[in-house]
Amino acid sequence: MLSRFLVHRIFFGLKRAHHGTLHITRRVLAALGLTAARFDLLYAVRKGRRGIIQSALRKVLGVSRATVSRMLGSLEELGLVRRTPHEEDRRQKLVELTTKGWWRISRAHRHFTRSGWAQLAIDSALASEHAAFHWCDENACLTATASLHVMLGRIRRGFRDFATLDYPSEGEEIITWFDYYDSDDLDMWPETIAGLDRERT
Repeated sequence: MLSRFLVHRIFFGLKRAHHGTLHITRRVLAALGLTAARFDLLYAVRKGRRGIIQSALRKVLGVSRATVSRMLGSLEELGLVRRTPHEEDRRQKLVELTTKGWWRISRAHRHFTRSGWAQLAIDSALASEHAAFHWCDENACLTATASLHVMLGRIRRGFRDFATLDYPSEGEEIITWFDYYDSDDLDMWPETIAGLDRERT
């Protein structure tokens, strides 16, 4: 049985690792007008391709109904999402990205994830503790990352965290037409995007 000291040390380590990831991502996301929570929500809506039912977002993100409602309200004010009654069930709301929202999350995802920046941050953190995991050794990094992913999954299940949002591993993500745009094309604001949104409504 683990001693109380060790359990407290593990809890403290998990908490500090969580704050560490938020610290290094906060500046990157803030430059794009996002927070980590907004990034997750917009990404979840984007994965739905044609939108997602609001009640489903609660399960995907593993947060309360009130939290989802509050976040969607702020994202609507920013013009990044829209909510409309679902065609098949008028009691449900369909959440969709606006053109501006699609541009914003795609640009953030390209900059933060598809660029390899997030993977490099994890690889570098692992390399600082374990000499065998060097960020320049792709196989060692993939092995270390996979082990960490499994361990975090066990901890999450143990703490009854059943959020289902999953970011794909390298090479798993389906490429869409949007992924072919250059980074300069992702900076077409605000006039062009506002015009595209007017055309869609």
